[in-house]
Amino acid sequence: MEKKTIKKLGLYTGLLLCSVSGIALMHQTAQENAPKFNQTKVVVEGDTLSFQDFYSNLSFGAKGWAYTNAKGEKLDFDSLCNFLHGEKAKQEELKKLILKKRIDTIYVSYKNKRLQPLNETNIVYRNEYADSLTDMPAMGKYVYDEIVIRNFKADNPELQKIMDVYNDSLNCTSVHEEQHFLNTQNGLRTWNSYPLKYVECCFDEISANIRQCLQQRKNYINRGKNLDCITDRFNLYKEAIKAGKFNPKNEKFSEAEAEFIANAVFDSWMKEKYDLYAKQLYSRSKYYLNAAPYPAILENKEKHNAVMKKIFTIENYDFWKHLQKREPEILAKITPDMKKKWECLRTKKFKSMDYPQQLACQKIAKGEEQFQKDVQKNVMKARMIALFGMDK
Repeated sequence: MEKKTIKKLGLYTGLLLCSVSGIALMHQTAQENAPKFNQTKVVVEGDTLSFQDFYSNLSFGAKGWAYTNAKGEKLDFDSLCNFLHGEKAKQEELKKLILKKRIDTIYVSYKNKRLQPLNETNIVYRNEYADSLTDMPAMGKYVYDEIVIRNFKADNPELQKIMDVYNDSLNCTSVHEEQHFLNTQNGLRTWNSYPLKYVECCFDEISANIRQCLQQRKNYINRGKNLDCITDRFNLYKEAIKAGKFNPKNEKFSEAEAEFIANAVFDSWMKEKYDLYAKQLYSRSKYYLNAAPYPAILENKEKHNAVMKKIFTIENYDFWKHLQKREPEILAKITPDMKKKWECLRTKKFKSMDYPQQLACQKIAKGEEQFQKDVQKNVMKARMIALFGMDK
């Protein structure tokens, strides 16, 4: 709200006071609004107070509207209603993280060397403490500020040759997990609607796979164009090279090659990995929104696209321009059960809103200009109610 508008309002009020009809009009306004303003209770910073007390505690100064709380502290009104402060503080904390890397050695051997054929069902895995593992562990994982890379060490050359494809040298696990860390710093944990956050978590995996594919592409070039450097995880791309569709010579890739990689990785992940990850990614997206107030979980496509562009800018290239059109394919995978659970979470957040959060929703719905006009009207009504002694 500009100062000129406030001054005009003050002048207008002054003129009204100078006339009998003006005083009568103000008295009528106070009388009509006093019941609602006195009886309506709102929660602000954990304190319960009336509409009347809240708007009476708003004042306009050089920096705009300020709210005086029960302790006598003056708080910036826009900041009070800005639900993104918590998100901003969290993002600043994430950007300060320094990534740590840990190598876990997994010891591999055959259960029975006499059993033929010697295949993956006859393999046993043990960690560094000699504990047997039920299944082959993931090749790597990322948690907050640390990535863990698994190094598979077999007890004989034959088995080691089988396991080498899972080690970082060929699989490029490190860059995959590093991309998850970068995506976290670039806004993956920012707030948005439940469906969009779920989509973003899916795309986080696809982004990490693209980075991994590009690293295997580099290894292919740097190791004498050895196709073994591109694992079956990216078989579509490997087959395209075999067929002569692409001939990688240096780190710079063509527009056509980038588009192919983007879509090939998307197709493979959706076909081979989506069902394996769906439950985990649902839980992760819900966790990211645990602290988000209701206004923060309203859909914001502009914010979503900004985050996606950041996490898909890999090797200084924007892969999002190729994958944005594929987003509906992930949205179509959202089940009725997921929607039902999200609706319960939304309802819970809606019911727990304090008044500043409710005002934030109004600002989103009405726009800044109308929102400021509504605040101004309520402040003036509160003053009229107090002027005529109806603030009881």
